[in-house]
Amino acid sequence: MLDFSRLRTPPGDGDVLIEPPSDRLAALAESSHALLRSYRFDVLDFDIQSLRTDLRAALCAGCDHPTVITGHQPEFIHAGVWAKHIVASDLARTLGGKALNIVVDSDAPTRSVLEVPAVVGERVEVRAVHYAQPPHGVTHEGISRLGPGDLEALTGVVADALGERYQRSYMPMYFAAMAAAGQAGDWVDQMQQARRAVERTFGVEMIEHRASRVWYGPMLTDLMLNAGRFRECYNSALAEYRRVNRVRGPKRPIPDLAGDGARCELPVWVYRLGEPRRRLFVERATDRVNLYADADHLAQVPLDDLARWDRAGAALENMGGYLFRPRALSLTLWARICVGDLFIHGIGGAKYDRITDGLIRRYFNVEPPAMACVSATLLMALPDSGGDDALLRSARTRVRDIEYNPQRHVRRTAQSDALAVHRQRAVTRSIEMRSRARRDRRGRRAVFDEIRSLNARLLTLEPALLDEAEAEVGAVAQRAQAGRAAGRRDYFFAMHERPRLQRLRETLALVVRNRV
Repeated sequence: MLDFSRLRTPPGDGDVLIEPPSDRLAALAESSHALLRSYRFDVLDFDIQSLRTDLRAALCAGCDHPTVITGHQPEFIHAGVWAKHIVASDLARTLGGKALNIVVDSDAPTRSVLEVPAVVGERVEVRAVHYAQPPHGVTHEGISRLGPGDLEALTGVVADALGERYQRSYMPMYFAAMAAAGQAGDWVDQMQQARRAVERTFGVEMIEHRASRVWYGPMLTDLMLNAGRFRECYNSALAEYRRVNRVRGPKRPIPDLAGDGARCELPVWVYRLGEPRRRLFVERATDRVNLYADADHLAQVPLDDLARWDRAGAALENMGGYLFRPRALSLTLWARICVGDLFIHGIGGAKYDRITDGLIRRYFNVEPPAMACVSATLLMALPDSGGDDALLRSARTRVRDIEYNPQRHVRRTAQSDALAVHRQRAVTRSIEMRSRARRDRRGRRAVFDEIRSLNARLLTLEPALLDEAEAEVGAVAQRAQAGRAAGRRDYFFAMHERPRLQRLRETLALVVRNRV
């Protein structure tokens, strides 16, 4: 079992998180493998064991040993995400099993920007490099491949930003592999093949499949036939998660599945390629099921056709180009129940997948299979600006104190001492009025204006004092911004210099090899 209290971002450069601890991972995978083999229930017209056998034969060439599974969007992942691939590969090799990575191309990118740290002088600034401009809501699988000209331009901008560090990183290999990807592929294929080219140099071996090409199957139509009960189980699992974790708000961490009478929302996207995603709604009638993309009616499918996958698959493919794709929980539900034995999440995914645990218990009436959590922190070798947020707060506090308590900062002269005495008397009157004459707003306002006037007169004695303090805030803010840029852990893993990435790979290998 996961100890969720340990799921914290590794604090230091080179630190790793493996939970449960790596000496328990092999036993956890084995026990989960045995648990999954004990399941006895049907998914549509398949018993779960037959479905698992068929899917494992198709996706990972069949395997009687535990399969370790993970997944992520086809993005420029950071080293903490990449650590999941390393552990999945090494653990599967230790177990004699397979490592499987699901490329979640059914998600829509929130932004299509690669952030690159550039060293300017002695400071670090982040340059946002745009690599694609998909319409809002369009998924990764709808992004066109980068042509030679676009890829050459992207390579040039990144190389310019990284400077001499470019050749010391894996970015030349990455971009070369993107350029070599087959012309029949799309953006996702380019990203996938480029990452795998880098991973092969580290001995990371995983079988990869795109979610859009493997998830579609009996689980989908099982949910359609049982939409009302599934929605009830889903929302109940969400309610339990919110109660246990003291989460307020009906949309946190994700919204409930909506329902309007007989019409139920499912955790499934429906869209045409290149168009924004829409939610799938199901309405069951006496002898048929109505399908909707949000409020738009898609089709009527006879119940008899949905009840058998050999008919349902054909019926759902004839939908005018509409595609059915998994949302987050329906994808991990399928991956954990139908394919893998041990699912490795990042920190956020592991926390949220407790909802899936509750859903599995309610919908299938079984204990959920195991999951683990892996992450790491790897910082880039960048110059230290000497600034941080604590210094920035101190500089801003000084500016505020100069503005509101100038008597503490101006040089003592007869004139400044006299003004300070007048100011203290006004402050004393203000304090007395707050306790004795709270309703005398006009009088209190007059005293307040008097204090402000005296502050301004004190500052005129040294006009440069406030200007210098504000200039220091600007300088410290620049150093703090550079410090934040240098200390980020979310830069693309292939931008790291090769020795540093190799050290992380060796650290994770030693942890798995010595303690599993």
